[in-house]
This record gives sequence, C-alpha cells and structure tokens, in this order.
Amino acid sequence: MTASLTCRRVGLLADGPVYLWETAEGATGNIRMESDGSVARPCTPEGTPLGATFLDRRRGRVENPDPDPGLRRAFLIVASVLFQEWERQGRLPDTVTRTFW
Repeated sequence: MTASLTCRRVGLLADGPVYLWETAEGATGNIRMESDGSVARPCTPEGTPLGATFLDRRRGRVENPDPDPGLRRAFLIVASVLFQEWERQGRLPDTVTRTFW
C-alpha cells in the first residue's frame, strides 16, 4: 500500500511553528514543533497542545502516547518527517511532501 503525506506551516508561535498535515487517505491534524526542532506535540490549528502526548527527539521516545493506534501512528510519521527535514535542511521546512509504502 502506498501512502502520501503533506505538511505545511500554517502558523508561527513564539516557541515554534504549527503545521497542518494531511494524508492522501483524508486524515488530517496539526502538530507544533519547538523552535529548536527537538520536541513535537499534537495541537489545535492555533497551536494549543492536545493532550499530554509529545515526542522528544533528544530522548528518542514518545511520552504519554495517544491510546488510539491510528492517531499515534500518524503523529509519529509526521513528527519523524519534520525531524528528518530539520536534519537535512538545518531548519524546519515550510512544506514537506512524502510518499511511502
């Protein structure tokens, strides 16, 4: 099965950018990245964190993972794509599109 993911920056808060993400299958959400690119959190379109879930890149693990496996998987994929682009470009990107199997 092939899947597609698009993330685009939709806001910039004092502590980092907010991204809207969507898949070709119609799943959508928002994620807020810390300005140093180390922590990602699911959030509202305004950047307010949703729940206590976050991924700390320095520790390499998710804290307080969402109990819904679909949401947990989507969050991990989106966060990892943004972290990869941070490493590749040296900054958080404006837009990212990925296709994976």
